[in-house]
Amino acid sequence: MKKIINSKILVAYSQCPRKAYLLLCTREKGSPHEYVIILEQQKQAAQSKFLNILRQKNLNIRSYNLSNLEGRNEFIINANLEVEQLAAECAVLKKVKTHSKLGRYSYEPIIFVSAHTIKKEHKLELFYVSHVLGKVQGKIPVTGYIIGLDGRSHKIKIENIQKTLFPLLEPLKEWSIDNDPEPPYLILNKHCTTCLFYSMCKSKAEQEDNLSLIDSISTYKTVNKYEKKGLFTVKQLSYTFKPRKRNKRLKNPPPITHKPELQSLSIREGKIYIQEMPKLLRESVEFFLDIEGVPDRQFYYLMGLLLCKNNIIDYHSFWADFPGNESQIWQQFIDKASQYPNAPIYHYGSFDSRVLDKLSKRYGTDADSLNHRLVNINKYVFGKVYFPTYSNKLKDIGAFIGATWTSPNASGLQSLIWRHLWDETHCDEYKNSLLIYNKEDCLALKSLTDELSKIEHSANTLSEVDFVNQPKRHATEFGEKIHTQFEMILKFSHSDYDKGKISFKQVGNNGKQNCEGKKKPGAQKGRQSYQRLIPKTNKTIRVPRRRKCFKHKNELLHSTENIAERTIIDLVFSKSGVRKQITKYFGTKSYCKKCHRYINPRHINNLGNQLFGHNFQAWAIYQRLFLRLPYRIISQVLEDQFNERVSEGTIIQFQKYFADYYFDTENILTQHILSNSFIHVDETKINIQGVDQYVWVLTDGKHVILKLTKTRESIFIHEILANYHGILISDFYPGYDSVECNQQKCWGHLIRDLNNDLWANPFDSEFGMLFLGVRNLIIPIMDAVKRYGLKKRNLSKFKKSVDIFYKKAIINKHYKSELSTRYQSRFLKYQDSLFTFLEHDEIPWHNNMAERALRHLAVQRKISGTFFESTAQQYLLLLGIMQTCKFQNKSFLKFLLSNEKDIDLFKQSKRRKNTKAVGPLKKIIT
Repeated sequence: MKKIINSKILVAYSQCPRKAYLLLCTREKGSPHEYVIILEQQKQAAQSKFLNILRQKNLNIRSYNLSNLEGRNEFIINANLEVEQLAAECAVLKKVKTHSKLGRYSYEPIIFVSAHTIKKEHKLELFYVSHVLGKVQGKIPVTGYIIGLDGRSHKIKIENIQKTLFPLLEPLKEWSIDNDPEPPYLILNKHCTTCLFYSMCKSKAEQEDNLSLIDSISTYKTVNKYEKKGLFTVKQLSYTFKPRKRNKRLKNPPPITHKPELQSLSIREGKIYIQEMPKLLRESVEFFLDIEGVPDRQFYYLMGLLLCKNNIIDYHSFWADFPGNESQIWQQFIDKASQYPNAPIYHYGSFDSRVLDKLSKRYGTDADSLNHRLVNINKYVFGKVYFPTYSNKLKDIGAFIGATWTSPNASGLQSLIWRHLWDETHCDEYKNSLLIYNKEDCLALKSLTDELSKIEHSANTLSEVDFVNQPKRHATEFGEKIHTQFEMILKFSHSDYDKGKISFKQVGNNGKQNCEGKKKPGAQKGRQSYQRLIPKTNKTIRVPRRRKCFKHKNELLHSTENIAERTIIDLVFSKSGVRKQITKYFGTKSYCKKCHRYINPRHINNLGNQLFGHNFQAWAIYQRLFLRLPYRIISQVLEDQFNERVSEGTIIQFQKYFADYYFDTENILTQHILSNSFIHVDETKINIQGVDQYVWVLTDGKHVILKLTKTRESIFIHEILANYHGILISDFYPGYDSVECNQQKCWGHLIRDLNNDLWANPFDSEFGMLFLGVRNLIIPIMDAVKRYGLKKRNLSKFKKSVDIFYKKAIINKHYKSELSTRYQSRFLKYQDSLFTFLEHDEIPWHNNMAERALRHLAVQRKISGTFFESTAQQYLLLLGIMQTCKFQNKSFLKFLLSNEKDIDLFKQSKRRKNTKAVGPLKKIIT
């Protein structure tokens, strides 16, 4: 048979490729849904009405044929356009003054759709009709018109046909040529309920135990994800669920999400699984709400309210014959709900709450108090309680817990049919069906709410309920005692035998252990403290007394006999090693008659309360950053090597001291980086006390700074690069794209992505050809870089190759595979920033320098696992200094010992002078 593609098949392919296949390639007729038939009848009536009005207003109207198309008629109706294997039906063609092969005029399409609001598939149908019309008249229309069931005309601009239409047309054309094309994979989705092949596909899916039977798996992308893992059925998927313990250290744990694996496990086991216990606050008076409407018309005609007061049920319905009565039933609903202002109003899903919000705005009602009373029961089910059903729809869960509906085909779609039939006939039968259906929905909602409350209070005793993270273990009363005794034995096996021997007498008949008088386990309270003896000094320095009062500038101080002392423990570094030195600073105190107090010498005050000198602290910081030793190990090493006991908190204070000392150094590094012609930038994730935060690195290859932000928003980068006019080298994170400077995207990231995707999709021939084109483009450029370096005069000649590549492989090229289309968009988006290095001297084509700057942090992240917020900023500041020293081939330890603050001015070869905790002192060694 001849296979003709029409608009119905095209729209079907956008919704479900299998439906389009059945329409185009088979003789299956299916069974159209009653609701679809009604909509089609309404569309034909609206179209006939419009054409009659058009005939009355305009005499220059002809039915469609090729001669009339070329006859310059103002309107052509009932057009059946055919060209090649494409066919399209158009209700009206409207003449416009635009040149085409017909002459100095062309036609624009007017189509009718079976809906009041214009949707994506309606625009797609108009684009298809315009495409076929363009082939007939040699000119694609600029605009077209869509007329809905309400008679309103919507003017639509015809644009991006290649992007929107061609990906759908290409596979259909292949099917029309192929005598025996392979059918697409069966996937049930949201469009199935109105499909004429629904019953056939549903029975086939049940026979196959198809994954798409689960409501949350309804897209090709999701199904492909599981197929790559070798999962093809619901039963197979059920065996992949593995419970995971939640991190108790997280301050803000991520929200619970729905897991299809757990849903399938619930179906296989026939059990209700609880991932998070539902906690409902029930009241003595409660409302259960269900609203019926025609969403396409924004008309809500029935509001059902089930009142439960002291276990007595009373159903109230508010019915609107016409849209004009909607305000009346809205007021009736408000009045009824206001009678019990504290009663919660339960509903299921977001539809009812959205309707209440619309109606309150439509009729100017303050519904804040009403909104606070709404309780969405779906929020207590989704991702938290898994019933053994394929979806979380109220009908499915209700049927499982015992709710019933009088009509066997009761559904929201059927309610639209009943309402239409009532509008046509005003027969009480259809109204009664709607009222009964609405009441049964309210009763089903109450049954579900009661079931959740029952689960909350009796989950441990219900055999059909189980917990996700801690499955129930069943045992007899005798077995329970044995389990308890054995668990006690296992606990004792982990304790010190001498301190707690196994004693079966401790386990009584009731399985409880007598633990009176036992010390409860736990961490040691308080901080570690040391009783430090006064060390023996091996060097004494006398410092001059203060001559003038620091408060009263002109007041001379009087000498006294009181002595001020300060002992500093420090390290002295030499060519052959390091030794400890304990220095005692002393000097006489001075007295101010105006202040009436004793004043220490200036140098004693400068020492502050510190006990350890600059070199000692520098050695500890070097161990922490460069050697990555934990604080506990550093403390142990200090005691072993220098006989000095230092607490972990003291080492943290060392880090704070150096962070404050080198605060200006970070500003100097920032200025050096911003003065360079290019900057590398990158970011990575670290854990701060259970919460993910981000570290950003900026480097020019010689200087490095690291900054911490709570989110991945690139506000920090925009602020620091606000006045930068060089070139920013980065990966493809979109946050960098809006930085207002020239950019070079990392080819290393792009090549790795291409390579990995080629390994993952070896049989995608289309992507293979694109990959080959990229390779043929970039290999000669890399050879030139390797031979001549990053010189503009040698690289600018490749601009022509780049232009040829884009014309042949990227611009106006239509790809069928999703992978190729994704890379095509990527190359188009970054066309200007992928080849910046061809136009400038010494601009790197990769971002390896930023990754190298972050490598030390990445290793430390694996070791530490998490960082503390109070020390993370200090650690990153010092790490930036250490990485700068590394990039400049300078010793990080010698820089710390030098007291220098500008790394560029620090010369490693210069002979190091002995440094003290304070500036130069006039020494009197005694």
